Amino acid sequence: MNKSKKAIKSPLKSNKKQFTINPIVWIVIGAILGLALIVGILFDQLYKTPLVTIDEEKYYMEDMTYQFYTTESTYNYINQLYGGSYWDMPYSESSDMTVREYAKLEAINNVVFEIILYNEAKSKGYTLTQEELDKIDENINATLNNMELSEEFIKKNGFTAEYLKDVFTKNTLASRYKRDVIDTFDIDDDAIKAEINYDEYRQYNIEQLYISTQKTNEEDSSQEALNEDEKKAALDKITALKEKAIATEDWSTLISEDEEELKYRSRNFLSTDTNFSESLMNTMLAMENGDITEIIEEEDGYYVIRMIDNNSSETYDRTVDEAITKKEEEAFSKEYTGNILPKHTYKLNNKAIGNLRMGRITLVD
Repeated sequence: MNKSKKAIKSPLKSNKKQFTINPIVWIVIGAILGLALIVGILFDQLYKTPLVTIDEEKYYMEDMTYQFYTTESTYNYINQLYGGSYWDMPYSESSDMTVREYAKLEAINNVVFEIILYNEAKSKGYTLTQEELDKIDENINATLNNMELSEEFIKKNGFTAEYLKDVFTKNTLASRYKRDVIDTFDIDDDAIKAEINYDEYRQYNIEQLYISTQKTNEEDSSQEALNEDEKKAALDKITALKEKAIATEDWSTLISEDEEELKYRSRNFLSTDTNFSESLMNTMLAMENGDITEIIEEEDGYYVIRMIDNNSSETYDRTVDEAITKKEEEAFSKEYTGNILPKHTYKLNNKAIGNLRMGRITLVD
């Protein structure tokens, strides 16, 4: 029996000539590329412009992106509230400087201030405590995992863990050094506290239930009073709610999420506030803790109020702390200007700084 054989065809040979590159050529190309890389690095190092030199050390934008970010984000938030016009508004009535220019100087000055205090701390042997190291690690993780900061933003500003650790380390040691200096001042906290009248800052904490007796005119969007039937319906509604409130400890649970007319609010006030009518203010100032008012009709609606704390020291304590902090900052400013700053050198590169445009440095559209 004949066995059929399959012919195995050899691969077709290309008629094109095969070119090989001499190894020497590869060596030359590699050398050229390597030289270009070295030249690029040298160019970057030689011609990259520092923004400021502090104690003979040059600081570039990449060294201070975090400080510029904190300043830009603060001012940009206000800019958004102004509909995008705040950056180019005059910073003050007595100056031609715009907010944009002032914010830039603020960022630079903050860098100079912090680095000088950090250098002071280093010269005095300051090192991070374990608690501070742990806090820095927390801040690094919080920053890198902040959902509001995009990957594009992180990359653009060089927010690596290494960079952030350097930033937070300098800030931590500078802050501790400043605090230690302040603690050496002879500031009488009790005397400052005694100058602030408690009664003026006595805080009253209340809860309120409310329903409006006004509605919006569809033609011109103005507010107009409800008619008598509508007012009665509103009164009946808040009357029923008050009955439930009397037997309820947590008023925040009284109103369902889909309720549109009845409102709950927790708030506080001082006796000098002008947000209430004189009659309502007098009623509230006379209330004891736990008291609940009858339904009170005001110009804008019906209220039911419960007094939570008629003698809170929260505002007073905050006011005292602010007064003490102000006195401390004034004393430290004199110490910094008179004794700390003169021991250091710094030089601003005004031309390079002038080319910066706040609002466009670290922020990402």
